Amino acid sequence: MRKIIGMIALFSLVLNFSFTSYATERLISSNGAEYQEILSMKDDVLYHINYGGARTELNRDVEADEIEMERAYKVYANSELLKAKNIKQALESSHYIWQIPVYTDDFTILVDITKVTSIPDDIPEDAKEMLKDDLNKWTVGAVYVYKAETIDYGNTVMTSLVEAGYSSDEYLYEIVSGIPGISYPVAIVFDADENPEFVIPVEKAATHAFNGAWPTAAVNREKAAIPSDAQYSSNDDINGFPVYYFDDVARASNSYNQSGIGGVGLPYSKNAFEKEVLAALIFGASGILLVSSIHKKL
Repeated sequence: MRKIIGMIALFSLVLNFSFTSYATERLISSNGAEYQEILSMKDDVLYHINYGGARTELNRDVEADEIEMERAYKVYANSELLKAKNIKQALESSHYIWQIPVYTDDFTILVDITKVTSIPDDIPEDAKEMLKDDLNKWTVGAVYVYKAETIDYGNTVMTSLVEAGYSSDEYLYEIVSGIPGISYPVAIVFDADENPEFVIPVEKAATHAFNGAWPTAAVNREKAAIPSDAQYSSNDDINGFPVYYFDDVARASNSYNQSGIGGVGLPYSKNAFEKEVLAALIFGASGILLVSSIHKKL
């Protein structure tokens, strides 16, 4: 179960993440402009773990050699992403953070590295002063603690694809958080032509957003229906999660977003798309009949 440690509400509301360039690698590249800057924050990460709320969960201090900053993962945040016609291009203008995974005993700790790039005018002056000190600097944000659950985005995506019958070498992916109806991080998987093909939950909490009998993308067998009360592994051994079709998820999320409903949970209806097409055809036919009727009267 995930527990969020040290989240500052005000900071979360005004935070904007920077963007430099789009890359197909999720792990921070040693050739990237941010590499040394992120790696230099190891002491800050260690401090926030050992002197923050996470320490009470862990019952011991984390050692410096347990923190591998080069394992930083890029996590995009774009609630409008699935509405875009070109997902790859949309990622180029999306905000992102770096996330550091730390594995100790039976815990996974995820540490957010974030950057404030602007200060809103409509916040209190004292809040503005606080944010000025960190403006355009990478800083440690929220710290998440998972007990008895291994969170490893790369291995989870690879295992999920292989278990569904796909060669993981033929796909690229990006991690995205904040999708309406899901909220928790998922992987958007692209084919060789850079078209979005699948969506894979990368932590157990994200699997619970898929309510109802969702079809999964499994090779050489009929679409499997995943019941809403299905029990998933805690991912201790990096077991895979269901692989969903991107178009199904995008349609459900965009419908959810339009409804303005809060919370987490995407219902699946196999007839939803057909109903949308039928409604469009009926509307179009009605328009044609109306125009025809007007012409006859004239």
